[in-house]
Amino acid sequence: MTSPGWVGALGVTFTMQLAISFLSSAVTVSAPMLTAAAGVPIERIGYFSALSTVASMWYMMSCGPLLGQFGPLRLLQVGLALASTSMLVVIVGEWLALLAAALVFGLGYGPVPAASSDILARRTPAPRRGLAFSIKQAGVPVGQALGGLVVPALALAFGWRAALAGACAACLVLVIAAQPLRAGFDDARSGLGFRGLAWGRILTPANLAQPWRTISAVPDMAWVTYAGFCLACAQGSLFSFYVAYLTADLGFALTAAGTAYAVLQGMGAVGRVLAGWLADRTSATATLMLLGASSCTALVLTASLATLAPWGAVLAVAAFAGLAAVSWNGVYLAEVARTAPAGKVGDTTSASSFFTFIGYAAGPAAFSALVEATGRYDLVFLIFAALPASAIPALLRARRRAAARAPAC
Repeated sequence: MTSPGWVGALGVTFTMQLAISFLSSAVTVSAPMLTAAAGVPIERIGYFSALSTVASMWYMMSCGPLLGQFGPLRLLQVGLALASTSMLVVIVGEWLALLAAALVFGLGYGPVPAASSDILARRTPAPRRGLAFSIKQAGVPVGQALGGLVVPALALAFGWRAALAGACAACLVLVIAAQPLRAGFDDARSGLGFRGLAWGRILTPANLAQPWRTISAVPDMAWVTYAGFCLACAQGSLFSFYVAYLTADLGFALTAAGTAYAVLQGMGAVGRVLAGWLADRTSATATLMLLGASSCTALVLTASLATLAPWGAVLAVAAFAGLAAVSWNGVYLAEVARTAPAGKVGDTTSASSFFTFIGYAAGPAAFSALVEATGRYDLVFLIFAALPASAIPALLRARRRAAARAPAC
């Protein structure tokens, strides 16, 4: 079978990214009903995000060999199947079941960054990588926006349990539909399957140091990764608490909050494509610095909504937050792939993503704790605005060091 081109690779990775992000959004927008059924405060939904991210991080530091054994598309299929199954655990409606579902969902999401990057890096021409990676990452806000529009409406019409079960079924159909494409995308796999795995290597505690060893071996990757960590803290907290903020703090109905969330995510999709286009024509580090500044501004504006802002202002801030705080991922992943050693794109992406996923875990967990301690969402959004701002000097240092290493003309 002829190996698929970059457009086909982009189509597959975008669709799988969209589907798993739709499932993530289904939990976020259902937070008021999930937490009410479980008998816990709504702000605890941040612990679902944090725990699922921890599970994804475990995959990233321990399961790198699976990519070569099974191939990237198979890992995307398994990941989406696990994430879909987690919805069936969520509908139990108990707090412990919700935490268990977070672990299953996180293990499902874990393969996505490395497997998708492996597919795209092997098939996308270098001048188009920024755009291709950003379009793929646009699947995150598109999937989240779809969840923000569809899941609240289904939940109100049929109940939140039926809405989540329907989301599960739809994504399992995609898992099956991707099977005929496997031969073309997994052509480089070893074919040994589980027989060729060194289980001791996967389960050893020494894997805790592997991400740092990998990052340290690539010049200036630590600074780029730090920037990703800060931007992930901001984005993860915004995603986890936006609906809760609008409903619990500002008093909007769930459908209105879901609409604003969909606007945020929809503009995030536009922003990711624009950011990729800009990075290909300028530089990834300059684009990421711009996004760090705009992400800081977006969190400040979000905090200002606590002053009884009109509905039009809420939608305007949601749109800006989508453009500003959700657009960095594709540019970041393309930069990681560009600077990774030959043949090590998957490993380097997993290692760098491990630290950004720490941001996705630590951000919502810290946000939850601070809201519970202060009782104020607006104050915590202002505190978190400092994180993307701190990414700017880190990226500036990386750019200056790279320029110093460049050979003189």
